[in-house]
Amino acid sequence: MIQLQKSGVVFRCEDHTYWLGEKQLKGITGTLIKRAFPDKYKDVNPAVLANAARRGTELHEAIAFQDRFGGETDNGRVLNYLRLKEERGLETVENEYLVTDYEQYASSIDIVMTNCRGEVCLVDTKTTYVLDKKSVALQLSIYRRFFEKQNPGLKVSHIYALWLPNKDESICQLIELSPYDDETLDALFAAEEKDEPFVLEEAPAEYGDIESELRKWTAIKEEADAQLEALRGQLLTLMESRGLSQIKSGYYTVSYIGAKKSSKFDSTLFKKEHGDLYKQYQKETETKATIRLTAHN
Repeated sequence: MIQLQKSGVVFRCEDHTYWLGEKQLKGITGTLIKRAFPDKYKDVNPAVLANAARRGTELHEAIAFQDRFGGETDNGRVLNYLRLKEERGLETVENEYLVTDYEQYASSIDIVMTNCRGEVCLVDTKTTYVLDKKSVALQLSIYRRFFEKQNPGLKVSHIYALWLPNKDESICQLIELSPYDDETLDALFAAEEKDEPFVLEEAPAEYGDIESELRKWTAIKEEADAQLEALRGQLLTLMESRGLSQIKSGYYTVSYIGAKKSSKFDSTLFKKEHGDLYKQYQKETETKATIRLTAHN
């Protein structure tokens, strides 16, 4: 189990404020998230919001109690949550984990988990009638930034919305979300600091499903590549230990190639010292359209 660093932040339940020593910090819901989604609750009755918040808090507390102490429970939604954890191979590291940027903001991550590969997952529990994926993704992206700043040796691999809507207690879904990049977060923080409007750039609606599949198959490829490299290493060791130059089977012919020196044309140096001659031998070609993928973590 991973060890998490304590933030030093104190949350005062009586007035819902965050304190780091004598300094009061701001939460992110009423500041950063509100700036990104200013009209999210403008047409909702305050009494309805308060009731939903109360029920959400009760569920958070029930889940946290079960994660920390275990035991029997007859809470249907908590039981669904426990079944989902078991099916996904997830382990809870900490509930209501306080994170901060040590400057202005602090907040609590509902659940920090690890999966069967030991990867860190941040989870935010939502009980709303409709799951606002964009808002939750932004919230968790901010949490991820604070978490990694607070725990320099750890990287967050996945962010999830745990959707347990009040309207239907049989629903229990763990939905992986796409995090926002650092450039977007920097712009949001700057807009909040300057009290300026902020417009959240949106990816195409179809992108989320494509990215989810891309992440899945990239992880599978990386794991397969690592396994293949390990097997090639075993073959190399076997052939060197036995003095074999070749192994033949029904599927492969494995040939041993010893270490050797090689020379490589230094095109960068040649271009620098003989620019005109380099241009003379340049050949124009046409390439197909493609994409460049840059991982943000």
